[in-house]
Amino acid sequence: MKNVIQNLIEESQKFLFKRAKIDDKIGLEAAKFAVCDIPKLSGKFEKSNSPLIRWIKEAAKHGSPETKDLLNALEPALPYLPWKYNYEPREDMPDLGSQMGWGEILGPEAPYHDDHLCFGFTLLGKNTFYPSHLHPATELYVILSGHAIWTLDGHTQIRGPGEFILHPSEHVHSMQTEQEPMLALYTWSGKDVKTLSKYV
Repeated sequence: MKNVIQNLIEESQKFLFKRAKIDDKIGLEAAKFAVCDIPKLSGKFEKSNSPLIRWIKEAAKHGSPETKDLLNALEPALPYLPWKYNYEPREDMPDLGSQMGWGEILGPEAPYHDDHLCFGFTLLGKNTFYPSHLHPATELYVILSGHAIWTLDGHTQIRGPGEFILHPSEHVHSMQTEQEPMLALYTWSGKDVKTLSKYV
């Protein structure tokens, strides 16, 4: 499994490095992970029992030619990522933790420990609303598979495979899937990558 994860990291850095060549805010954010030195592995990648596992096969089907190589590297790793959902429970959406979550590879609590940068993957099942939330970290997403209705600071767009989305620190954003699950790569950076997201 270690070789599978290492290959995934390399493919992810290669993918982001292409975008980092464009000198804009997204390119600068992509470069932070694309050229970073990965620390030694300090944790484990074990078979997950997360309910999100049921979405994996379908979630990897809705990519694009641009995201195909990264999806091929990601698919064998998906069942072994440390999937979690760590928001406070919501009475209005009690099953949300079984519909969405993230598997973090690099970060303060990830198998590759880093206190200043996070890298992982977000998975949303079909017909799932990820409610409005914010966090101190600057967040970069790239959609690998599926489409979602994406809202940032009140502006809504449908976003699909290969698209990059930048969430500045403390800016409110949300996502809504419909007939396809969505799989996306994300990074967190900035002065505070330890404080968790909170719903607003």
